[in-house]
Amino acid sequence: MPNNNIERQVAYVAILLIAVTILGTLGYYFIEGWPIFDCLYMTVITITTTGYREVGELSTAGRALSMFLMIFGVGIFLYSINSIMPILIEKRRERWKKVLEKISGHYIICGYGKMGVEISKELPTDKVVIVDLDPNKVAIARENGFLAVQGDATEEEVLERAGIRRAKSLIACTERDSSNAFAIMVAKDLNPNVYTIAILRTPAGEKKLKRAGVDMLLSPYRDAAKKVSIAVRRPTAADFIEVIGREGELMLEKMELKNEELSGKSLRETNLRRLTGCMVVAIERGKEVIFPDPDTTIQKGDILYILGKEESLGKVEKVIASPSSQ
Repeated sequence: MPNNNIERQVAYVAILLIAVTILGTLGYYFIEGWPIFDCLYMTVITITTTGYREVGELSTAGRALSMFLMIFGVGIFLYSINSIMPILIEKRRERWKKVLEKISGHYIICGYGKMGVEISKELPTDKVVIVDLDPNKVAIARENGFLAVQGDATEEEVLERAGIRRAKSLIACTERDSSNAFAIMVAKDLNPNVYTIAILRTPAGEKKLKRAGVDMLLSPYRDAAKKVSIAVRRPTAADFIEVIGREGELMLEKMELKNEELSGKSLRETNLRRLTGCMVVAIERGKEVIFPDPDTTIQKGDILYILGKEESLGKVEKVIASPSSQ
């Protein structure tokens, strides 16, 4: 029913515009005797208030027609614009809503400030949903090609609209640690499996975010200091980190071994390297960290640190997740 109302309103506006254009064109044609195209041109520049020069010298009757078009024609034109624009905006919102309802495995970024903008640049555009309270920032995010939801990221309804139940990760980078903490608590309540990352704004906020159950806590100043320290003492390690972070290059992923059929087998026997093109560089087993060789056995519950390209890491995840995926 709403779609029918919209279609009727658009049709009504279009009929009004066409009627006043035809009326003006025929009026100039019969009053002034100009060519039909010149009459149409004169009508259009009058009702759109464009203000170009007149086609020819106007008679008294022609001026009266122009005044009529200026008063009624311009009013109808402005009414048409005011009627159609909200309809177009609503249509666009409906389209965004449908896309948001279908998206899954995406990244929700709470806060589109300087940090949020930079983070979004590093992620696939079609897999990012921005959440921000500021309508201007939401508009900018949409202009940049991202799906965006206006609202408070600490509210369940807003995160539901952003598809939190189907999201892969939530990145909280608003200006306040308390807002980030609440957003993470709500997100974890709605989707316990979502991986959460928070950008620490103040040292005092660290405890709040840890209590909220954040999976990874990043401090721009502290992390930058560590990177500088690595670059100064171990330049080769710093170069390797840059290669891993570069788009399209290697990535390091942390995965839990859940496939019982692989438990007790050596890495050579699992054939992971040949099947996926990825390499297990470390195994975390309890408090022990193992740097494996081909004969190292793996066990269910082991945390595997796997190096490879993004598309290959997806294959590894399927192999180690369930026996049916081999």
